[in-house]
Parts: sequence; structure tokens; C-alpha cells
Amino acid sequence: MKIGIDIGGTNTHAVLVSGDGKLKMVSSSLTTPDVYTGVYRSMKALLQKSEIRAEEVKGIYIGTTELMNAVYDEKVLAKTALIRIARRPVNITPALKWPATLRRLITEPYFMESDHGYNKSGGRIADFKPLEPLYQSIADGKIDAVCIVGSYSPLYENEEVAVKNEIRKRFPEMPVTVSHSFGTLGFMERENAALLNSLLSRVIKKMLANLAEGFSSLLLECPFWLTENNGSLMSVEQAMKFPVLTLASGAANSLKGAAKLSGLQDVIAVDIGGSKVYAARVAGGDLPEVMGSSDFPGLEAGLEMPEIISLPFGTGNRPVIRKGEVELLPLLSNDIKQYGVAWGGDALTVSDCFLKLFPDAFYDPELQTEKLKYVPTNDCAMVVQYVVQKIKEILDRLQNEEKNLPIVLVGGGSPLFNPNLFGKYQKVLNPAGYPYSGAIGACDATISEVSDKVYWLNDRSKEEVVAEAASACKLEAIKKGADPDTVKLAYIEEYPFEYMKGEILRIKIKAVGEQIL
Repeated sequence: MKIGIDIGGTNTHAVLVSGDGKLKMVSSSLTTPDVYTGVYRSMKALLQKSEIRAEEVKGIYIGTTELMNAVYDEKVLAKTALIRIARRPVNITPALKWPATLRRLITEPYFMESDHGYNKSGGRIADFKPLEPLYQSIADGKIDAVCIVGSYSPLYENEEVAVKNEIRKRFPEMPVTVSHSFGTLGFMERENAALLNSLLSRVIKKMLANLAEGFSSLLLECPFWLTENNGSLMSVEQAMKFPVLTLASGAANSLKGAAKLSGLQDVIAVDIGGSKVYAARVAGGDLPEVMGSSDFPGLEAGLEMPEIISLPFGTGNRPVIRKGEVELLPLLSNDIKQYGVAWGGDALTVSDCFLKLFPDAFYDPELQTEKLKYVPTNDCAMVVQYVVQKIKEILDRLQNEEKNLPIVLVGGGSPLFNPNLFGKYQKVLNPAGYPYSGAIGACDATISEVSDKVYWLNDRSKEEVVAEAASACKLEAIKKGADPDTVKLAYIEEYPFEYMKGEILRIKIKAVGEQIL
């Protein structure tokens, strides 16, 4: 048996899936501020309803939007020291275009002189004296994490590694991020990705510790994994090192889960939640990936992310009509039943507007739709038209011009959307299990390894270097727990550096395989 967990902004869902992939049981609980309590409640209910023994569960798979939400909460982020290794001081302000609340958590850069150049690797770093003020700040408790960025680290990673080792000699438990782990060539994009990773190091540590304690209290001693932005699995150890790679995992799992629930490989999946709407084209059961950070408002970072489009509202937002224009205000809480008119509350929500027009959209024994008779129908129609139009604009961007892809709606708010609302899109599905698509997608995750490195050919043929890099990438996937018989290369991309002296090649590879349990 497997357990999949989806920690969303509104609800935490858990599913029990058999070894042959069949859905056996589901449960749900409100997501709590501490995350742990919501997961514990949902898991406890799942185990009680299913009546299975704890030892029958061989793995727990978790997708979450928690870290995405944490990005904008400075109270839970790590105070980060930035070290730059370059030929001369870099005068660009770190995280220049980020919100001020995040920038103030980053120190003025510590500068260390590099002996590297574009065409040569220098020797070892000779002088670690610039780190002495940092050591004192760490000892005084003023620093929670360290981020190291070398100008030439995509070509030569040894300087970043040397500085990391020097810090770890004195502070073995200090989270240290090295920028070459993210593979991006551009200095600022790579620095921003590394900084974001460092900022999240504190919240991921607390979250994983709480989850481990909760699973243990339920007598679940099996391993657990988090899912990455690309929908593949990462171990607890990897998640501690690279929390930034989990930021989009909740949305990715839900959209991949939508395709699985529909039984189709090529769809446009739309996840309609209480606070956000996510959409993506799913091809062959997977999400295309792009280099960027389009889903992080106000942040620029060089990260490979699934090509997901999001809307900053969901069915729990509160609509206001001013001068004929619809505005959607934030949620009052993640429990719509506490304030929504259709549940006896006093705050009009997007859900209320849909239920006014489509009172039989979904069944909930707690609904009190008689209160909706006092809500103006015209106002509700304007809100419904506004929300549907925003979603249709996304669908138009994602639709394949060559064939009319079916639309699969999932998420707690998806039954509200009558297929007739989508006009030209004739095939609109709302499959059974729609609230649990994120947890189901987490259970379906594979093992993957992505390698993005620069190689000097050194009198070897390009074919030899590519073959060696591909073999190493496959081996890393196997080390992570992939079945060797199932590991295959998803892609190999080559980027020659024709403007540089010597033979040099950037090789990007992804290997994918099924997990061994």
C-alpha cells in the first residue's frame, strides 16, 4: 500500500493506493497553520476508515504548496549570508527585484577572490580570512543559512565546494547552498535560485521534523518522500538540501493526477482550489518544463519549473462589484463553511455565486442554499462570467492548435463549473476523485535525476563525453531508488560554446525510472 498526501492552501487530502494503483480510501482535513496537525488528522482518519495495519504501508508521498506560501512569510524564512566568489567584487545588489521583506533577510555579500577564468581553472582558494566576520555572526546566532555563489562555478565547482567545506568544519549543522547545484549559467539567475533555496532551509527543516514525528506517532515506520516541481520523488535528505525544488510540487501533482483520473494521456488539466487556480497542458502523462519562475510573483530565479499557469484566486475569494467591474478579495480563512453564505455565513464568495446559478452543482449536507435567495442574480452572473472568462483565457493559451484537447477539471471547486460554461470546449470532464488529484498524483511520482554540467572535452570525442554524462545520470537515478530495468533517458541536450577557446560543451540530461519499494 502507498499513502499520498496533498498539503494544499485550503485542505490537506490523503489517499490510500494499492500496489496495483487502485484507489482504496480517501480522507480530508483543513490545512492548519502548522501543517503537521492537518496532515496528522487526515492520516489518522484514513488509517481508521481503511482498517489497515501500519506495516502494510510501504511508502508515503507528499506534495505541498506550503513552501510556496512560506516564500512571502519572513517570520519562517532563514536569515541568509551571501558569499560571492569572483575575480573582482560584484556591485549588483543581491535579489535586486525581490520584495524588500525578502531582501532584508540577506546579508551584504562577503567577497572572496576567485582564481578562475573562462578558459582556465585556477588553484585552490588561498585566503579564507574574509569569512572570519561570518563565523562570528553565525556564532552569535545572526545567521541561519549560507549561500555560496561563484562566477565560474558552472565550469569549475571546486571553489564553491572548498568554501562550503571550510564553513562546515566549524559549523557542521549549518545549511549551506552552493549555486552550481542549480546548473544555470547566468550569474544572477543562479544566485537568485540559490538564495531562495537558502531562505527556505529553515521552514523545510521544521516541516520535515514535524511530519516524521507525526508519522511515527501513527506507528508508520515506512520511508516518506516529497515530490519535486517536475512531479518526481526526492528523499528527505534531498529535500533538506534543495527545498526550492518542491515549490510547485502541489500544483504539478494535482495536474498530473487529473490526467490519471481521466484515463487520458494528453489533456489540459485545471485545478480549481479555494485560493488559486492552476492549469497546464499534460502531454503523455507529464508536464512540460521550462527554465524560469513565472509562478513566483515578484521573484526572478533560474529554476526549471513545470509549465503551469496560475490565477491568484479560487472559489473561496470574496467578490466585490465596483462600477461594473468585478474585484476578488482575499479569503477570510481556508474554511469556507465558516463564512460562505451558502453554508450559513455572511460573506459572499465565488462559490456562492456559482451555487446561486447552479444550485445542484454539488452535494454537501451542510449547505443552506435558501440564504442565497437574497443575493442578486445579476451580480452572481457577473462574477461567474468574470471567473470563467479568466479560465477560458488560460485554456486558449494552452490549447493545442492541431487537436482539440479535452479539459479535465479537478480540485474542490471544480464541480461548480458547468461544462456548458466553456462554450467551444465540448469535452469538459470532472472525473471521480477530483478533490484528491494532488494526493493521487503524488502516489504516481517516479524517480528522476537531472544533470546540467559543463565539460571540457580534453582530447576526447563529444560522443564519449555525452555517453559518460548519460551513464552517470542514470546511475544517480538508480542510487535514488529507481529500478535499473526501468531507467531511461527523458532527454539529452547539448549546448556548444563556440565563442570560447578550447573544446567545451554544456550537457543537460534527465533520467527517469520507476521506484523500487
